[in-house]
Amino acid sequence: MLSAPSVVQDVFVNQVWPHTMGFFLRVCFTLCTCLCSLSSSVLQGFTCTSVRTVKKAQIKNLIKACRRRGSNKVKLEENQLTCMYNQIRGESDITSFELYPPDVLLYYNYSLVPRSSCKTYFEQLSEADFSVFSSSLSYKRSALFDNARSCLNITSTNLTGDQIAILGNMCCYLNETYILKSDESLLEKLKSCQDLSVAQAGAVQTRLISGTVTYGPISTWTDTTLRSLGSLPLYMNADFYDNIAKVNIECTVGNITQVTISDATFPFDYDDINQFNSCLSAATVRDNLEAITKKVDQEDYLKIVLAKLRQVSMPDQVQVLGAASRVASLDEINSWNITQVDTLAELMDTRNGEWDPSLAKAIISKYLGVAGNTLGRAELNAIGGPNLCSLDVEVLGNISQEGLRDADALVVSNCTTDKLRVLFNIANQAFQSRSRALISPSLYQLLQPYLGEQTDVQTRSCKLKRNSGSKYNFFFLCCRWCTC
Repeated sequence: MLSAPSVVQDVFVNQVWPHTMGFFLRVCFTLCTCLCSLSSSVLQGFTCTSVRTVKKAQIKNLIKACRRRGSNKVKLEENQLTCMYNQIRGESDITSFELYPPDVLLYYNYSLVPRSSCKTYFEQLSEADFSVFSSSLSYKRSALFDNARSCLNITSTNLTGDQIAILGNMCCYLNETYILKSDESLLEKLKSCQDLSVAQAGAVQTRLISGTVTYGPISTWTDTTLRSLGSLPLYMNADFYDNIAKVNIECTVGNITQVTISDATFPFDYDDINQFNSCLSAATVRDNLEAITKKVDQEDYLKIVLAKLRQVSMPDQVQVLGAASRVASLDEINSWNITQVDTLAELMDTRNGEWDPSLAKAIISKYLGVAGNTLGRAELNAIGGPNLCSLDVEVLGNISQEGLRDADALVVSNCTTDKLRVLFNIANQAFQSRSRALISPSLYQLLQPYLGEQTDVQTRSCKLKRNSGSKYNFFFLCCRWCTC
């Protein structure tokens, strides 16, 4: 039998993708004596299905093995985290918070956290990814902060350094009032946030420009000061850059011009992101946006491009944002002019990367908010299946039968059951023949994408019969969504 290390090595040599990791996780249960030796990529394959035949003690050890920090952190989704919590919630050491991944702690039943241990709970929770909450469970984020205020005796918006340290990543969701009034260590926490709202960024800018924080008055700033600000300058507006324009920041590599951008080596000569920031002007971005976004693909660099673009008008530039669109904030997206289906198609182009569902929803909603715009054939082809699933059930219900019938095949496997049900009903009406009782094999193939994970169950629920025309038809006797 192969040793555990050789199996895991073979997985990565052959580039096995995440959806197969559940299988290898089960193999590793058999071969590994120490689950902590498993790679983070393999641990990402945890699902309730992959562990259903595994002993409780092993499941518990596996969950503990997922507690990793930094670049080795095991990135898990909500369904995995809720499954993990359900596996351990009856354990005697459930309140030994330091044993379990911080992201799992997000889904704890807080009423079971002893008052005497609540501070320890929030200390361990500080490293959790609070963005993992789905829209249906996002209320937990607010509830956690309410509980933290009670536990830590937070009675005002003036947070102390100790309170900020305990809140950790939760600070990314504090409103502008807290940012303006709290200890300046909050600014350091905000550097690591995935995104800041316009209101949050405005509060950060106010504190920086005030000159009352560690960085001092802007007139005394140097290139080193800007480096120490991390990602914060990327969220600042034109007023901020007007203030730092007088700061002597030397561009030593060479100013970026149209000629520079057209060179085959661009942007490799600007491997220092601070030089890229110093040498790139807002005017150059405005005049060469499409050329820049075709060559620059690193997220931090794209944030700089977008930050420069904020300093100039961009009403007609949305179509050529390319990959830079993926680093935009929700507030920025809401300010975009998305009235034409061509603009929608450019923004949804998968070659520029995947969209966060909440941002995809914002873009599509912005388009649909224009009078006369609907979810027709052109729109469905532009949006594609995965992004379509980001929309609310009520919006999906407005898709026309003709639009769905004439559109390209949609991959909607990431849709929730209620959304699939809506899409199935529309597709059923769009593709159905006069006899609703008979579903031909060709029709079944057209409807199959909208059956989701129930496909096999539904197929077994159908009987194959021969009609008078000697053609086979499926009777959906127990079809979950079909009203045969």
